[in-house]
Amino acid sequence: MKNLEELTTHCIRCGFCLEACPTFTTTGSELESPRGRIYLVRSAVEGKLNWQDDVREHLDQCLGCRACETACPSGVEYGTILEMARDHIATERKSIPKDALLTMTTSPAILRANLALGGLMPGKRLPGFVSRWFSGHAAEVEKPVAQRPADFPPLIDPPAIRGEVYLLEGCAMHVLFPRVHQATRRLLRRIGYTVREVPQGCCGALHAHNGHLDDARRMAADLVAAKPDDLPVVVNSAGCGSTMKEYGHLVGPAAEPYAKRVVDISEFLLANGLLDILATAPGLTTTATYHDACHLAHGQRIWTAPRTLLAAIPQITMVELPEADTCCGSAGIYNVVQPEMARKLLDRKWANVETTRAKVVATGNPGCHAWIAQAAREHGGHSRVLHTAELLEAAFVGLDYF
Repeated sequence: MKNLEELTTHCIRCGFCLEACPTFTTTGSELESPRGRIYLVRSAVEGKLNWQDDVREHLDQCLGCRACETACPSGVEYGTILEMARDHIATERKSIPKDALLTMTTSPAILRANLALGGLMPGKRLPGFVSRWFSGHAAEVEKPVAQRPADFPPLIDPPAIRGEVYLLEGCAMHVLFPRVHQATRRLLRRIGYTVREVPQGCCGALHAHNGHLDDARRMAADLVAAKPDDLPVVVNSAGCGSTMKEYGHLVGPAAEPYAKRVVDISEFLLANGLLDILATAPGLTTTATYHDACHLAHGQRIWTAPRTLLAAIPQITMVELPEADTCCGSAGIYNVVQPEMARKLLDRKWANVETTRAKVVATGNPGCHAWIAQAAREHGGHSRVLHTAELLEAAFVGLDYF
C-alpha cells in the first residue's frame, strides 16, 4: 500500500499543473489547484490542518480529471493522492448524500427504479429538493434517461471467429447506454471476436474516485474473480478502464495480471484490424469532432487510437476540438454534487464544440456522453453526441440507427 504522506513529497511546486487544471483556471485560486490541494493534504497528514474544516471542501471541488498528471514533469501520482485523501475524509466522517448517490448510480436495479420514478416527476432536471440534498444547490443536470436499444440489421458475411474477449457491462453504462454495448459487440464481431458472457458487477471506479476505497477493493476483487482466465477484458467506459488498469495498486499484486489484460475498445479495435475494415465501409458524409474523456486521455494516456479510427471513416470530416482534453464537468457524480462548477465547465466545452460546427461529437465515456448531450439539447439539438463505438458502427450502417 502506498503511503499518502510520501506521495505528497513528490510535488516540487513547479506550477506546471496550474494551467492544466480546470478548477484553477476557472477560479484563479491556488487552493483549487493540484499543488494547492497536495499542500493541504500534506499539512493535514502532518496534523497542521483539519481534514474536515480545512481540506474537504477543496478536495470536493476537484474533478479528479488527472490533467495535472499529464502536465507534471515530476510524475506526481495526483489521482492516487486524491483517492487516498478522500478515503481518509470519508472514513472520518461519512457523507450520507454522497453514499446514497454512489449506491443509486452503481446498482443497476436501483438505477432502473430511479429512472422510472424520475419519469413520473415534472421537469427535465433533478427535482430541487433532491439536488439540494446532494449539493446544497439547484440542479444543473437533467434526470437521466436510458438509451433505446437499436434494431440493427444482421451483419453480412462476418469474418471467421478468431478469438473471445470479455466485455465489461458495467453498472450505469449497462443501464443508460445499452446501444453503446450493441455497437461495441458488432464492432468486435466485425474483426472476428465474440464476447464470452459472465456474471459481473460494478468495477468500483466511482467508489475509488470518490474515496470509498474499501468498497472499491471489494468490487474489484469480485470482478477479477469473475474473469479468471487470460482473455482480454474490453472496456468502453474510460473511467472504468482507468481504474481497472490500476487494480494492482487498488487490490494488490494478485490483481496485476488481470489489470494487464484490460484494454479500451479503441485500443483493441485499432490493434486488431478495424482500420482495414473501415476502408470497405460505406462511410458517413458528416462533420465530427472528438472530446477526450479525462480518464482515457489523462488516466490511460490514450489519445491517438480513437482519432485514428474515426479519421479512417470514409467521407467523414474530422475537426479537432479546441481544449479537447479539458474536462467537460461531468466527472462521474461531480455534476450532481458540484453543479455550479460543472455548469461552467460544460458551457466552456460547448462553446468550443460550436467553433467546430460539427454535427457529431464523439467521446469514450458515459458521463461525458450524457453531459455533453445535455448541452447539445440545450443549444437546439443541431449536433448529436455519440460514443466512439457508435460513430464507428454508424460508418457501416448509417446514422439513422443512432
